[in-house]
Amino acid sequence: MYRSFIYIVIVLFPTLSVAQNQQKIDSLKKKLPYASAENRYKLMVDLAWEYRFAYPDSTLTYAQRAYNIGNELQLKKDLGRPLNYQGVAYNYKGDRLKAYDMYTQAVEVGIKQNDSIQIAHGNNNLGRLFFEQGLLSKAYEYFIRAHNIFQKRGDEHGLAYSLQSLGTLQRSQKDFVQSERNYLQAYAIRKKLGNKRDIMSALMLLGRLYYERNEFEKSNTYLLKADSAGHLINDGINLAEIKTLLAKNYIEQGRINEAEQAAEAGALVISKLNYVHVLPETMLILGKIKFQKGKLAEAASYFQSSLKIATEIKDLQGQMDAYRDLWKLAEAQRNKPDAVLYMNQYLVRKDSIKDLDLTRQVDRLQFQLEIEKKEKENELLKLSEAHQSAVIAKQEGQNMVQLAVMLCSISIAAMFWFYSRKRNRVNLKLEAQNQFIELQRKQIEKRNVDLSLQNHKLADLNHEKDMLMNIVAHDLKSPLARIMGLANLLSKDGQLSQSQQEYLRLLKDVTQSNIDLIIDLLDVNALQVEKETPHAVPFELGRLLEERVAFFQYSSIGKKIDLQLNHSIENPILCNPGYLTRIIDNLVSNAIKFSRGGALVEVNAMLESETLILFIKDNGPGFSEADKQLLYQRFKKLSARPTAGESSNGLGLAIVKTLVDRLSGEIILESELGKGSEFTVRIPVKVAENVSA
Repeated sequence: MYRSFIYIVIVLFPTLSVAQNQQKIDSLKKKLPYASAENRYKLMVDLAWEYRFAYPDSTLTYAQRAYNIGNELQLKKDLGRPLNYQGVAYNYKGDRLKAYDMYTQAVEVGIKQNDSIQIAHGNNNLGRLFFEQGLLSKAYEYFIRAHNIFQKRGDEHGLAYSLQSLGTLQRSQKDFVQSERNYLQAYAIRKKLGNKRDIMSALMLLGRLYYERNEFEKSNTYLLKADSAGHLINDGINLAEIKTLLAKNYIEQGRINEAEQAAEAGALVISKLNYVHVLPETMLILGKIKFQKGKLAEAASYFQSSLKIATEIKDLQGQMDAYRDLWKLAEAQRNKPDAVLYMNQYLVRKDSIKDLDLTRQVDRLQFQLEIEKKEKENELLKLSEAHQSAVIAKQEGQNMVQLAVMLCSISIAAMFWFYSRKRNRVNLKLEAQNQFIELQRKQIEKRNVDLSLQNHKLADLNHEKDMLMNIVAHDLKSPLARIMGLANLLSKDGQLSQSQQEYLRLLKDVTQSNIDLIIDLLDVNALQVEKETPHAVPFELGRLLEERVAFFQYSSIGKKIDLQLNHSIENPILCNPGYLTRIIDNLVSNAIKFSRGGALVEVNAMLESETLILFIKDNGPGFSEADKQLLYQRFKKLSARPTAGESSNGLGLAIVKTLVDRLSGEIILESELGKGSEFTVRIPVKVAENVSA
């Protein structure tokens, strides 16, 4: 059974199709050519919904077509639905801002059409979007809006949906009591409506909740009910997830044989449906079961299978978990070389996940700022529309005046008395219009004042963000420095074994990597805030170059890289030595970091017409055209990766560009993918003989 199962997972799963309701999709497509315009709208909306998981681009295509047809038909209701579906598709594609725009448009269209159902769904979708970005308070506001609308309309299906959204948010905050209350209420509504798929979804949520509460028997009860419902509708994906969660429950309860049966059944379905998103975790569960049963060879095969799949789908968390379990297995087998190897790979993935988490936090903050910017732009747009309306009203009034004058001029001879009365009426109308325009002007001035206050508040918030980053970075830097100090003390102990010395070296490397990251973050923040011109002092540039290249000789020798320095600079120069040191360090360390063993890294320097010219050339992987577009942006990691597992936070070149700009210089890259790269830095300086003059 084990060998045949591994054959299915490793050999067959890449060729199997992605699970979706293809039968329903084919049925909907067959109806399209013969459908009326209104039915075509409904069919395309349904197709957009069916494609959302596997092919979000198809969802966008069909939803846009449905929206166009709906506009042509001038639908009075439901026009917000294809917009909501487009938002769902963009969210699956990872374009959060575009998803926000679609959901917001869906709400606006719903308001125009008085379509409270689509307004509620749009708010619920916005809540999910903010929840996924970690903005829980904003997500809660949208979930409550959706819940109140569904409740007011008596839409039980939507009400259950909003209750589950609220329950999931509360579960993430460990508010298990309120989460359970909402999940149970949603389950009761699902049972009443009788849709088997919705009932199974509600049961799975309850099963997960009780698993997180360590109420494993209660979790089993709901998961087994969900399993029964899943068999009735033949929902393979959810059945596989149920089996996997049951296996985790059984492991916690010590029911290893039952856990093995459930995990193997779930993994078999997952592999057939190519649901690779959860396959690494399933393999790990099976490996842990074999480990506990003493079947170490089978456990190793499962762990290796999990690692292979996690690597193919670029799942860093899955890779880290697999290396951790392989590490523990190697220790159990007393295989020290493999244990050290797997431990190193585990620590590398752990550091990568930390860097990724930091990047995600920055992306989350940028997302929040972009949303606030969009909200401000919407307010400005509304003000602009009001101003345009006032201008149009004024122009219309002027046109009416001109028309009245022309009519009065034609009839002045015969109807002078009538003209006088007409002119009085026109004057009164003009006065009223002027009063209206004056009122609009005052309102616009007031709104401008409000916008100015909001701008000041945004500036204060940005300043608080910078202060918070500095405080957090400094608070992290101190304990890391203490850890490094303790590690240095331990390294002087001559009684450490070889493995202990290796662990100590890894500890120092990881600590230094984090200290370097904090220093880069502080530098980026300081450079962003600093506005003054850098202070220039006279110093010997030749000696500075020799010291910095000598500093990197140790790391270059460790990678068997030939680091060479060529310069003919003898006179002192006037510049900022601190800035130059950071520029040289970042460019040289990058050249070493991304070059393979046996390569050559050249550092050349010369003075030409009061201009310092630095050349840093390597034989690394080079930069693609896509990389060059992102070269000097903060937190942007490029396609190349360090050749010896070194850390890379995407800040080095951004710091270099900022420092070069501060020194009124320029930096030029000459690179071709696969053929190395050469950075040329030109900075205006003054040599010693000109300084004295």
